Amino acid sequence: MRGGIGFTGHPSQISQGSVTMNQRRFLGLVGLVAFFLQWNVMGKPLKVYVLAGQSNMQGSAHKKTFAAIGDDPKTAPILNEILSANGEPIEAHNSWVTCRTNRGGEQVTLYGKVKVGYGFDNERIGPEYGFGLHMDRSTEEPVLIIKTAWGGKSLAVDFRPPSAGPYLPSERENENGRVPTQEETGSYYRRMIAFVKETLEDETSIRKVVPEYEGSDGYELSGFVWFQGWNDMCNRHHISQYTDNMIHFIVDVRREFESPNLPFIVGVLGVYGTDPDSRRFDKGLPVTTFRKAQFEAVKNYDAKVKSRYRGNVIAVDSGPFYELGLSDIYWKRRMTGEWKRRLARGEMIREDYQKECARYGFGDGEITVEEQATWDRCSSNAEYHYLGSGKTFVRFGKALAEAMLKFERN
Repeated sequence: MRGGIGFTGHPSQISQGSVTMNQRRFLGLVGLVAFFLQWNVMGKPLKVYVLAGQSNMQGSAHKKTFAAIGDDPKTAPILNEILSANGEPIEAHNSWVTCRTNRGGEQVTLYGKVKVGYGFDNERIGPEYGFGLHMDRSTEEPVLIIKTAWGGKSLAVDFRPPSAGPYLPSERENENGRVPTQEETGSYYRRMIAFVKETLEDETSIRKVVPEYEGSDGYELSGFVWFQGWNDMCNRHHISQYTDNMIHFIVDVRREFESPNLPFIVGVLGVYGTDPDSRRFDKGLPVTTFRKAQFEAVKNYDAKVKSRYRGNVIAVDSGPFYELGLSDIYWKRRMTGEWKRRLARGEMIREDYQKECARYGFGDGEITVEEQATWDRCSSNAEYHYLGSGKTFVRFGKALAEAMLKFERN
């Protein structure tokens, strides 16, 4: 070997006597550096972050969509943060995650270092991936993410906080007999709290996730991220109470963990971007109204809670990270596909088909080669799951981590 220090012969043939004094000094220095690096990291309190919500906290982004991040010069540098030299998604060095969720109709508990696989399945991610990798790069302390996420749940019923009181059904719910039971109300709030406490119960429970953890180092609950909304957004009765429910939720979480000033982020629903009303599709959904209710919860929080629980609450909007161009392709595929089926059934005439295509700017209604290639490369799910875009989930997860670190710097 030319340059630097090298050995002669196969490593298995090197004896103690064949190592020079300089080589032994070098090896000793390497070992000493490794020891101090390990001591420097694990000698500090474990930083614990809770990430909770419904399906978009679970995460739909397939790893096959990661490469598309490099197609945009503005986001291309992110590939260096998430892919190894051989193009594979990286695993965090000193950030761990444990996740309780549902897969295939059954509850599962996952744990290990932050990597791909804590989303809908073993090849998908939620916000925890970008969040955990950014924390890994930005902090010296070891990090533990406790993630609880179950799809199809609401804050009004499933995650209802105790101080919000009993759920008051709408007239329609009373009429059709679909009134949530007392057992159902708040059941996922209780599961969330129980899982966090179970994970942090003692040194043994923490070491199950973070093998190097030592009880003498201790841990600190450093922040909470809530990312949820679709089920409440689809129910105007739920929207009407969302702001107050979210305020109750924040206070109750802080009370549960005896941390009155726990940094808290409300992840704002960003499906259809920051101006949903400007979109041509799904005009019947009150996305803008719901987003306003989420922002209002953060804006009005301090004025509605006792002084000891005030402060350290912010909103982080996922809207800027939604892929609007990809959404256009999604809706073109979905709407023209339906119209073509109606044509085939004789429920629509060709002239009306052409008018609808012109109305939405779909041209002749055929998906172009370029559109299909973009769709295949960038998406892996539906629009209410942020199109399963890795570009969206990685960037939003990183944005959540950046916001959380600002809390700590302040």
